[in-house]
Amino acid sequence: MGTIFDGSKAFKHIEKLAVEIGARTAGSKEDHAAADYIKGYFEGLGLDTTVQEFEIETGDVKNASLDVLKPYGESIACEGMSMLGQTGPEGIEGELIHIETTDEEYLSPAITGKIVVTNGVKRKNLPIITKLKPLGFIFIENYPRMQPKHFWGNYSENMAHGNFPGVRVTFEDGFKILKSGATHARIVVEAELSKLKTKNIIAELKGTSHPDEIILVGGHYDTVPGVRGASDNAGGTSITMELARVFIEKGSKRTVRFIAWGSEEMGLDGSNLYAKKIKADDREAKEKDTKSETELDRTRLMVNLDVHGALIGTNVAAVLGPSMLTDSLKLLSKESGVVFDVKEAVYSSDGTPLSAVGVPSVSFSRRSGIDIMMHSSEDIIEYLSPDALESQGRFVEKWMTRYVTSAIAFPFKRKVPEKLMKQIKEYYENWGKDLP
Repeated sequence: MGTIFDGSKAFKHIEKLAVEIGARTAGSKEDHAAADYIKGYFEGLGLDTTVQEFEIETGDVKNASLDVLKPYGESIACEGMSMLGQTGPEGIEGELIHIETTDEEYLSPAITGKIVVTNGVKRKNLPIITKLKPLGFIFIENYPRMQPKHFWGNYSENMAHGNFPGVRVTFEDGFKILKSGATHARIVVEAELSKLKTKNIIAELKGTSHPDEIILVGGHYDTVPGVRGASDNAGGTSITMELARVFIEKGSKRTVRFIAWGSEEMGLDGSNLYAKKIKADDREAKEKDTKSETELDRTRLMVNLDVHGALIGTNVAAVLGPSMLTDSLKLLSKESGVVFDVKEAVYSSDGTPLSAVGVPSVSFSRRSGIDIMMHSSEDIIEYLSPDALESQGRFVEKWMTRYVTSAIAFPFKRKVPEKLMKQIKEYYENWGKDLP
């Protein structure tokens, strides 16, 4: 049987998720509607479908503003960062200071009591920032013509480091603030923090001859606030859902779990939870001196699908695993004529937590000029194409059929090389979170 992945079928899932349902911030009613839709689809295919529910801490910005006070008066459009810090309705006023980054080299008592203009917070340096006690932050987008993007701010576990109200502005507005010599500003960030529930949707296709060998295939379905997330990541979710249909028809020697991950945008919450659970179960089993393989032992590979569907773009695969895994993608790219930029590196998405606990992963994505619109209201379906989904989806289908679902013996060692594990550890360290 040849490839049967249908880009038009996948595109219909994007229409449902990104157009009909819309922005799917973790824990929201739209997030739950998306989860119900995905679950219903998997169940309709006849897959054994379960839900892994979990709690997240989140924030909803109610009011955010930025006013330059001296030497001129002007209001600047901005996005508030709900979980980095808050002000009352009166806001905070202070002197501005510009530093290139929040790397340790730039952190000094000069920022104490001032509003810092910079490009972002290095989470690993939050303890230093806490001691220096800046008043707040203005973050400038890295590239021109980008909207000021709503990021969640620092994740909830970092709130203990202090209250640092922050807003994001465009590159152009940030340039104007600095070029004009602005010295004082007022920031207002009012947000409502809450604990909400979201979930991973897990649909299992039982393997025929090697059912104890588990393959994970997934993409996250949530978005950042106010963003439809057509490419990021209704696109990846749609490919996951269509691959489920494909492999029900084609069958698989190994057990395949198709997973729609929850709360990726809040910090890979769904995949971190999954990885922590199978690692904890593994530790508990080994403490009992059991010689049988645990679920972690039996999980052979994670296939992650994040940011897909752009009509204009190029294909990318990031590998955290043995070199033979990398080579298989390069070989199939040459053979099939579908160009892929294959590299061994951390891709900041749901494959990384699984590789952090020893499961090799491949993260497939579509690089495009519309990436500058990611996490903004311009991540819309109009830039996407069924043909682009089909090209990517058929490549993944062909690769999985050859090396994963139909191989007589699984060809890839269950190993993440030390050099890549070091990258994973550095990724988590820079992010300010513990490894799963």
